[in-house]
Order: sequence, then C-alpha cells, then structure tokens
Amino acid sequence: MPDSANPNPPSPPPNATPAAKPQAPGPNFGHIPITEELDSAKWTLPPIIPVLIGVVLVAVVVAVVLFTTKDKPSASLAITKIASAPQDDNTMVAIQIKLDNQIEGPLWIKGIRAEVETADGKKITDTAAPGMDGPRYMQAFPALEEAKADWLKEELKIPSKTSYSGVAIFSYPIKKTDFDKRKQITLHIQLYDRAGLVATSPAGPAQ
Repeated sequence: MPDSANPNPPSPPPNATPAAKPQAPGPNFGHIPITEELDSAKWTLPPIIPVLIGVVLVAVVVAVVLFTTKDKPSASLAITKIASAPQDDNTMVAIQIKLDNQIEGPLWIKGIRAEVETADGKKITDTAAPGMDGPRYMQAFPALEEAKADWLKEELKIPSKTSYSGVAIFSYPIKKTDFDKRKQITLHIQLYDRAGLVATSPAGPAQ
C-alpha cells in the first residue's frame, strides 16, 4: 500500500521574499485629459487684484513720464509797438516785438510773417522785409521810426535766457485808413527745431 500523502504543504524557505506587487502605470503627460487641464487653471492663474494693481501702477508711471517730458514753451512773444506810413494805395508797417528766450540754449529764427485782418474780415499776409533794407525804409518813411529797434530778421540768434527787442517791416496792399480800421494784426515767428511763436495785437492806429 503506498505511503499516504502529507496533508501539510511544505513551508517556504525562511529567506524567501514575497513577490513584488505590480505597479500601476504612471501618468502619460502627453495625454492629459482636457478636463484635468481645465481644472488646473484655477491653480495656475494669478490672483486678479494684484494684476489690476500692477496695471494701475504702470499707467500712473507712464502718465507722469509723459507729463514731465512734454514740450515746454521755448519763448514768449509780444507786440510792443506798431507804426505805419502810407505809400500810395499801400501801407508800410513796422512791428516792434519783445521776445524772451526761456530755455537753456539759443533760439534761431527761421521765418517771420505778419497777417492783417481788415474791418471786413479780409486777411492779408506778408513776409518781413530783409534786415538789410530796414534802414532804407526807415529813412524813406520817417513815421516808422516810432517803432525803431534792432532788426528782427531771419537767421537771427537769440541767446539763452535773454530778452530781445526788435522790429520788422511789412507792406500791405491797402490804404492806411483801412489799415487803421483793422480788426487785428498777428505776427508769426518760425524757429528752427522749435514750435513757432505767435503774438496778436488788437485794432488801433498806433501803440
């Protein structure tokens, strides 16, 4: 009769280690579900209040820079005297001005013109006579001597932080009586590399 089977199975060796459990596969970052990406946005977006504060601060800085660097007036201009003399049906006009250079650096005059607005609203413009002709006009029309000063002319240099008084002569194709009834006269001085200067004088035969 064969030996009977051992009812108790043999015990494992004492040094045997249990078999490792299989690990779950890691996430595939190239195939993250779209729902997970959307859910993660609330963790990656910055808080709205600090962002708004930053935008406001940047706007304030930009406004301050623009305000402090904008162009400031380079000079002031005023008409101080007007003298006129008849020349047949024309009128010779001498305009005396005062110009204050308000910047660090000289001003250079590029062009000079004056516009007369007559009583009926007609506007007539003339450019200043060359400075070299000034003495001749003053001699030919003594009435212009009332506005005598240094000659205001193109390419004239006005030194930094100084005041200048000058005169320019113009001719208009209207009678002196019409000139005396004018609404106003406006002088324009064009500068190199600067905004132009404008001065206006109201009606009146002389000043």
